[in-house]
Amino acid sequence: MTKPIRSLRPQRLATVLLVTALLAACQQPAEKPAEGDPHAGIELPPGHPQIDLSQGGIAAEAGAAQHPPVMSLDGEGLRLVDPDSGATRPLAFGVPLDQLKLVTEKLKGPAEAGRAAECGAGPLAYLSWKDGLTLYALDGLFAGWALDAADSPAAKGKDGKPVPKLTTISGIGIGSTRAQLLDVYDAKIEQTTLGTEFNAAGLSGILDGTGAKAKVTNLWSGVNCVFR
Repeated sequence: MTKPIRSLRPQRLATVLLVTALLAACQQPAEKPAEGDPHAGIELPPGHPQIDLSQGGIAAEAGAAQHPPVMSLDGEGLRLVDPDSGATRPLAFGVPLDQLKLVTEKLKGPAEAGRAAECGAGPLAYLSWKDGLTLYALDGLFAGWALDAADSPAAKGKDGKPVPKLTTISGIGIGSTRAQLLDVYDAKIEQTTLGTEFNAAGLSGILDGTGAKAKVTNLWSGVNCVFR
């Protein structure tokens, strides 16, 4: 004779249901970051101030007081500055190229993408803009940047307005004088095969002369295509 199936006691039934739910939760795939998330792959040190890189943050709605972050040059990559609060955040060497492209194109408009085959470190992918900025990537990761005096008009952002001139947070950029450079950096300046070359705080560059009024013509940091 077939034995009748006995119903589970309420306490035992609750336990079975709880275990089943826990097992199902453990088997759920990890939540993936939203596609196109500008923060993905950009790690911040603990306690570092955030800057809104979302679409709403980059292009503030009409009437909002918020302004897009300003990009500055840095010896460890790039740095984004919130013009409203003064907070900064790094866009450091090592960021994946797709994330680098996403963030920088939101701020600077479309880049020309390509590949430099003959570089000392090997072939480098690059993103470049008409204002003289080139970003280099090695093995898919942000590895260096270079800035030179652009002959063409300044690049424009998605809003059609000119992108601010690129400088370090200390204000050093193309056209800065030797005196201004030495006022903010303890720079080492020497004559090399490139000319009057300087190094300071992870930055390298060229001056067009040796006097106090000599001007910066080139700046770079990280992995580059500099031929000596």
